[in-house]
Amino acid sequence: MPIETPVLIVGGGPIGLALAADLGRRGLEAILIERRAEKLGAARMIEVGVRTMEICRQLGVTDEIWNWGFPHDQPLDNVFVTHLDGYELGRVKAPSFNTHRSSPFSPERAIPCPQTWFDPILKERARSFPHIQLRYQTELQNFVQDADGVTVDLVDRMTGRSQQVRAKYLIGCDGSDSLVRSMLGIQIRGQRHLDWSLNVYLKIPNFKYLHRTAPAFRYVFIGPEGTWSFLTMVDGKDLYRLQLIGVDKTALETADIPAYVRRCFGRDIPYTVEEKVLWVRKMTIADRYMDGRVFLAGDAAHAHPPNGGLGMNTGIQDAFDLGWKLEAVLKGWGGPELLDSYDYERRPASSRGNETSLANYRRLSDGSADQLIDEPSEEGALVRKTIGEHLVRENVKAWNPPGVHLGYIYNPSPIVIPDGSVQPQEDTYGYQPTSFPGARAPHVWLSPQESIIDLFGPGFTLLQFEDVPVDELRRAAAARNVPLTVHRIRNPHACALYERRLVLVRPDGHVAWRDDVLPEDCLALIDIVRGAGRRVAARRNEDLLLASTARSDDSGAGVSDNVLKYPARAAS
Repeated sequence: MPIETPVLIVGGGPIGLALAADLGRRGLEAILIERRAEKLGAARMIEVGVRTMEICRQLGVTDEIWNWGFPHDQPLDNVFVTHLDGYELGRVKAPSFNTHRSSPFSPERAIPCPQTWFDPILKERARSFPHIQLRYQTELQNFVQDADGVTVDLVDRMTGRSQQVRAKYLIGCDGSDSLVRSMLGIQIRGQRHLDWSLNVYLKIPNFKYLHRTAPAFRYVFIGPEGTWSFLTMVDGKDLYRLQLIGVDKTALETADIPAYVRRCFGRDIPYTVEEKVLWVRKMTIADRYMDGRVFLAGDAAHAHPPNGGLGMNTGIQDAFDLGWKLEAVLKGWGGPELLDSYDYERRPASSRGNETSLANYRRLSDGSADQLIDEPSEEGALVRKTIGEHLVRENVKAWNPPGVHLGYIYNPSPIVIPDGSVQPQEDTYGYQPTSFPGARAPHVWLSPQESIIDLFGPGFTLLQFEDVPVDELRRAAAARNVPLTVHRIRNPHACALYERRLVLVRPDGHVAWRDDVLPEDCLALIDIVRGAGRRVAARRNEDLLLASTARSDDSGAGVSDNVLKYPARAAS
């Protein structure tokens, strides 16, 4: 007989682990399978974005992320240099850990926590729930879905033993070469090959004594040909990642690593090579994120250039969006359109992240080439000043800008109720806090240790900024078994920022509805936000435009051409 589980997660990277931890805290059973052993290889992801840190705050793991071992006094600047004993062209400054624990728009901030340390933190959180199973060296063989669930064939890679699992829902978090996506026949579009890149992981003892450049987190090397390499801290001690870009596969496979290291430092230095990883930079997005009872999340749904660190951070938001919707449906209070809204909301959000990542990639190299960059002359100094100012001006938009992490608005969405106000202007760099329906509910400190976002629990939260009657909404939520908590907020700054006397916040922290008084039909309001509002006309409007620009794949189709087409309906 098959093992039964409500949710089977395929893929044990950060997205699958975050989803498992989120389902665990919601009291849902789930099995996560991962074909690899538990031991991690080299860290592909190094920085955790501010929105991901907010999600980790809800998962209860921010202290572990803050204290994984990175020195809190380490400057986190990004600096442009010809080489480490050469000319410094410019510097994008960032505060160290011990300077700021939070950011202006959040109780958290972006911090370095490489995947080698981040994944085990999520893993231990998921394992802390007895109803979550993590099964490594277990591989997906096949699955078939029907009206009631998904039958999945697995194999234990250690023993060769086959096993069958019967799940209500299957979630593919299995990376850019997703087997789940392939089995569904879902196509990807976009740019499948931007360049080949090589990551070389180096142990460099006594790094700070080997050069004259002031301390930084990332060093970007500029030569006559322009930007040619990056050297990034990994563990904050002696492990660094040298990334070589803009060269073909054969050149990378035969790369003279000692020559590249010598070029970075301007001389020979002692080091050891820990690992080398060859990879393709790409920008793709799946035609749909779901098919019946099967969903895609993270790189299985969207692959980003890593510039700006938006790939994993966008994927964590996929998991956070999907977690509460799975809970709602499995516990009976989610409506028939709730799971459909996952694709409707997350695909445009991913497209925005994709386009931003590509722009970040180009910012690093555009306008950085000049034959005089190393010349010790007045002409060379002017070239360095011009290029340095240009790179700093452009790349301050690339490294953890609040707008791209905090500013996305789910509009339109079949489970968000518009209020007729004008949507704030799209900005992936700057961020204007807003309670506009579909936006992330903005942060305000209610006390030195409590942010308003700490009030957002696993159910819906009604923020009441004046003594407006809300009993009718309570009764409507109770009639549909929708979890609802009401908080009376007496903070004047929060009242002004949220603009309305009543703001209903979803379990994922996005605003579902706002107004100064309750509507006449509170039951209709609750039905819409729980995915039972029958808003077919709104959800099928395929003429709505995204802010992002369509990119072409090999067939000439654009990344965002199909972003708003509605998916195959989810079973409920």
